[in-house]
Amino acid sequence: MTTERLHYDDPLLLSARVRVLAHAVHEGQPSVVLDRTPFYPESGGQLGDQGTLGDARVLDVQLDDDGRVHHLVEGPLPAVGDELDARVDEPRRRTHMALHSGQHALSRALLDRLGAATRSSRLGATACTIDVDVAGLDLEALAPVAAAVNRLIDEDRPVRQRFVDDDELSRLALRKPAAGHERVRVVEIEGWDTTPCGGTHVTHTAQIELVEIERVEGYKGGSRITFEAGPRARARLLDAQAALRAAARRLDCAPPEVPSILDGAAAKLAAAREEAGALRARLAELWAARLDGGDGAVVATIDGGDPALLKAIAARLATGARLVALAAPSDAGTDVVFARGPEARVGCGELLRAVAAACGGRGGGRPDHAQGRLPAGIEIEALVRAQLLASSGLSPSS
Repeated sequence: MTTERLHYDDPLLLSARVRVLAHAVHEGQPSVVLDRTPFYPESGGQLGDQGTLGDARVLDVQLDDDGRVHHLVEGPLPAVGDELDARVDEPRRRTHMALHSGQHALSRALLDRLGAATRSSRLGATACTIDVDVAGLDLEALAPVAAAVNRLIDEDRPVRQRFVDDDELSRLALRKPAAGHERVRVVEIEGWDTTPCGGTHVTHTAQIELVEIERVEGYKGGSRITFEAGPRARARLLDAQAALRAAARRLDCAPPEVPSILDGAAAKLAAAREEAGALRARLAELWAARLDGGDGAVVATIDGGDPALLKAIAARLATGARLVALAAPSDAGTDVVFARGPEARVGCGELLRAVAAACGGRGGGRPDHAQGRLPAGIEIEALVRAQLLASSGLSPSS
């Protein structure tokens, strides 16, 4: 049961009168098989079309191992023998055409300029990737590749899609070999690339609009390149431009000045953090000197403190067999840090879990250090000492 695939000859044919040949099932979902279709089924890394079939919405189009084209529709299936109008979602189709042709153009540029052959590609709903066999690529190395492809787009070269016989196929300089189907279809970007492909493509390179390489990462001994093209690339660039303008308004500067202002702010922030660290260290020393009154446990409240200050104070006090339990109260709760000296036998993690359970807080950690948050207004000293008395068997390895 063969479906004539109209998109092969004309990727801009977006509607047709069709007849329902049969009902079928694809991967557990009911489907419709048509005598002919303008819909492209998912294959070759390209997602399937969506649209309408009569009054029903076409959610996806898939191809099975026997070559049948399955139209997955929302709601009841149209009756076998019905003649219906099939209409492809045009914005989605044009997006896929631009992405697929952009991938072909990029793959050829990667091969010619970097010797990077495409292993596989995926034109996803939110991201497009090309996996190549060259490792260590970065955005700087890929910038000339993207520039060359965008010059190709500006040149508005024709893109031809056709089936070829064995004789013509043998004369073509293909970027990759044909897969061995009975009928081989090639996509040719004039003077640029010729590749076997069954997907939908633009008819001129200007319809790709632009190609942007977003990132590159190591992948299976090679590199994975993430890119966008066509309407999706345009939308993302416009969103990025809007975000840049919003940032410029907040910084009270022109958009081109945002990076230098952020660099200055980052330098000031780094200096402020360094100064804050030095002040925290000095404050921790002062608190430690104030609380260091012998070899017994140190249980104290540090007004205006935070976990970083508590840890710095505890590190200075946790010597010998000493247990240190520090709390910093706030309206949102009480941050606590427990620490012990190397000779202490109490397990900080177990002790804090017992304290937290007694007052409805949370926390835990290692035998030598624990951290958590308890409710506001707790009496840390009473809680800790009550748990130490009640659980004298707390072990240092807990």
